[in-house]
Amino acid sequence: MRPGLRRHPHPALPPRGGERRKLRPRPLQGGPTNLIGNLESYFMRGKSVISVVLTTYQRRALLARTLASVFAQTIADGEVIVVDDGSTDGTAEFLLTQPVSAVSIPHSGTPAAPRNAGLARARGELIAVLDSDDVWHPTALAELAAALRDHPEAGFAYAGYESAPAPTPRVPHVGDVFDPLLEWNFMVVGCVLVRRSVMDIVGEFDPLCAPAEDWDYWLRMAARFPGVYVPRALIRIGAPPDSLSRAPGGAMYRANIRVTGKALAWCRRHRPASIRLARRSYRRSLVASARYHWHARAIGRTVRDLATVALAR
Repeated sequence: MRPGLRRHPHPALPPRGGERRKLRPRPLQGGPTNLIGNLESYFMRGKSVISVVLTTYQRRALLARTLASVFAQTIADGEVIVVDDGSTDGTAEFLLTQPVSAVSIPHSGTPAAPRNAGLARARGELIAVLDSDDVWHPTALAELAAALRDHPEAGFAYAGYESAPAPTPRVPHVGDVFDPLLEWNFMVVGCVLVRRSVMDIVGEFDPLCAPAEDWDYWLRMAARFPGVYVPRALIRIGAPPDSLSRAPGGAMYRANIRVTGKALAWCRRHRPASIRLARRSYRRSLVASARYHWHARAIGRTVRDLATVALAR
């Protein structure tokens, strides 16, 4: 784990209190090894390198398309780190042919471990995390970086997104987005650009919250820093049938319970004004999980009953 990227214990969201430190650029050590070009800086203080952390598992057929959208970015000042979560479909061999920093880790089964591995290697002042089944609009990074340039008080910038086949509603939240995020996770991985100094404070993705570890991360981030919204859809979400967001067995429902439970615990200690909203979000997660498991048990009983009837004939 990179020094400065602190491992957060994850029992609750980080405090909002006085130990918060000022945003400042992280000095680069010799610059990235895989620059994909040079562009005039978005920031008056000098060059601002963007790190793209792309995680993948068994996505060899989709990875080339996603990488093409990264290389097509109009802002070309950055590095690309691809972390392979133990794929066996030829992903590692394919990455050897690409101008990226390729990292392979033993299969973890969640996006959190490869994302954390990529963050530990990232050297940019701005960081974007991307899934290997999503595609960026060519101006995605440029527009997000420009938003952070124009709003130095913001710790992160986020944009709208489209999902295949239908577009997703855009939510025009600007500034403090913690309360809106308690309602639902409208910040999708790939449409968020974060300052390095912010990630140093927030820490790592929590693997215990998978497959909703991104929601947990955004909440912990929004609890400490304001965000700036870019009102455009800058990414197209792939979400194939085997995506972790569609994990079987009620995994997403259990993850949502953990995420909203952590948020509620933090609000009780640090943000009393949001307790009612956090409690409602937690209760909604519990109800959704109960409904899912009730339906699952009902379907199981129906299948058993049908099998019994068939055997009785």
